Parts: sequence; C-alpha cells; structure tokens
Amino acid sequence: MLEFFDCDFGVRYSGVGLRPPATPEAACAVMDRYAIRQAMVYDRGATESGVFDRFDAILAFCEGNPRLCPTISVSPPAAGEGPPPDELVDMILRFGIKAVRVWPNLHAFDFDPFSFGRLLEKLEKRRIPLLYHSMRLTDFPWDHRLDWRRIRETALAFPKLPIVVVYMGMLESRRALPVLEGCPNVLTDLTCVSFQYIEFVAERFGPDRLVLASHYPVQDPALVIPWVSYSGLPLKARKLIASGNLQRLAGGIR
Repeated sequence: MLEFFDCDFGVRYSGVGLRPPATPEAACAVMDRYAIRQAMVYDRGATESGVFDRFDAILAFCEGNPRLCPTISVSPPAAGEGPPPDELVDMILRFGIKAVRVWPNLHAFDFDPFSFGRLLEKLEKRRIPLLYHSMRLTDFPWDHRLDWRRIRETALAFPKLPIVVVYMGMLESRRALPVLEGCPNVLTDLTCVSFQYIEFVAERFGPDRLVLASHYPVQDPALVIPWVSYSGLPLKARKLIASGNLQRLAGGIR
C-alpha cells in the first residue's frame, strides 16, 4: 500500500464552520485513516484571519512530531504584515518550516515578481518551496480559474524556486499544461485528475511534477488518494507522486 505526503492539511481551528484537528494527536488520527505518513500543515484559523506575523502556534503544534511539517502563509513584503524577507527566511531555516503559502484570492493581493520579488529572491536562494493557493475559504466551483500568467511570470523570473500550484480546480488542464511545459520548477496538485490527467502529465513531463494535496478539512482526502493508488502508472512513479516529490522539496531546503 502506498504511503502519502500531503502538502495541504489545515489544523487548529476555523471560523467558517470547518472542523480541522485541534491537537497533533487528532491530526495524526486523521492521517492514519488515509495512510498519510507526513503532512505539510498550516494554521487554518490564522490563514482565515490573515495573520502573517505570528507563527508560534503552528510551530508548537508540530514540535516533536516528525509527521507534521510546519508551513506559514505570507503576504507582499511592502504590506509590512510580516517579518522582512531576510528575517523571515532566517526564521524558516531556524525553526524547520518546510514551505511558505500564498493565497492571492483569499488575502486580496497580486502574486507576481513585482509584489513579491524581494521575498522570492530569498526563498529561491534557499530552495524553500512556495505553495500557491488559488481557492478562497471553502469553494470548489466548476468555474474555478487561476491566474496562470502571473504564475508563469513568477516561475520564469525565479527558475530555481519550487512552486506548487495547490487546488487547480476541475477544468484547468489546458491552462496548466503549457506552464508545466515551459516552467520546470512548477508542480501541480491533483484536483484536475479526470480523464487520465495523472498519466498524461507523467508521460509528457515526468511523474516528478505532481504532488498530493488533500485540502483537508475543506475536502476529504479520499477524493484524491485513489487517483494515485489506482492510476495506470508504474509503482515507482506512483510513489513519487504519493510522497517522493514532496520529500525531495522539503529535503532540498538549504
């Protein structure tokens, strides 16, 4: 049986009726149910509230548990809502934070080299993964659209920065595939898995371009895990998508 590494697992509390795990033990119990061995977790309540300068809660939540990898959300440096880029990167390295997240729609900002360049330059130097969230609080619409031009512009400007597009939506493959072709540092999650999307991407660009994101607690992990387990790919490729690619990104921070 495959074991999974999830890059999108919300914890602690929510103000919009969701029920994320409130304790590390509860989080691990959910993960055990779905064979999720590790997860990049984020503070759901802090994300909903737009908190960018306090990371003590998520660090305490993950402390001492190697299955729980802390991640933090950031906003444009010019907004002054978080530590300056140098201080933020030092903090990321010091406390073992495994990725940063941007939520342009939820937090109402532009994600591009102009708005984020000072921070992205520092992240790229240290190979700190960036998780790009296009979703708002709880949506899963068929007409979900991403700003692929800004993603592409940023990926080309910072070609050594790992960018993971989280929550693609259901109908985004025709927009995503040109970016995957032209930007080797971009990976995507599996919310666009219909019609052999996994097999197609793995054949065209390699299985190292896909990762698992459960979107818990907004979505149930069972919506995406079977697509990997029962895909037509060889076991080695399925293992990369299930966990290997995120292990590589998390282990590549320097």
